[in-house]
Amino acid sequence: MKKHFNHEFVDTTGACLSVACAIHCLAMPLLVAVLPLIGLGFLANERAEVVLITGAIGLAIVSLAWGVRHHRRWRALLVLIVAVAFIATARTAVEGTFEVVFYSIGGVLLASAHLVNRHLCKTCPACEPEDV
Repeated sequence: MKKHFNHEFVDTTGACLSVACAIHCLAMPLLVAVLPLIGLGFLANERAEVVLITGAIGLAIVSLAWGVRHHRRWRALLVLIVAVAFIATARTAVEGTFEVVFYSIGGVLLASAHLVNRHLCKTCPACEPEDV
């Protein structure tokens, strides 16, 4: 029996990871002093930020590329490009409050790209798994 790529699971996981990334960015300025006290200081580490960002964007690229290949609609990929632009701007060009705002917008847009892709796949006959 041939296994199928479960795009719905990947999009749901990617959307959750993207929202977690946005929450991480919003909460860090408030929790940076408290996290070490409760044993979660590693979440305030730059490495955690890089892992979240890399994981969220990597999962989005794989999932959305698969979706576009099947449903031939680029809408979700365009949302992904805007999301990555916000995240890249936050990482390289802005600081302080604007950095948090740009990261958060990027995370929400990343989650939105997954949800758009999920919708496009649900409404596309080519994306339905074939019985094998």
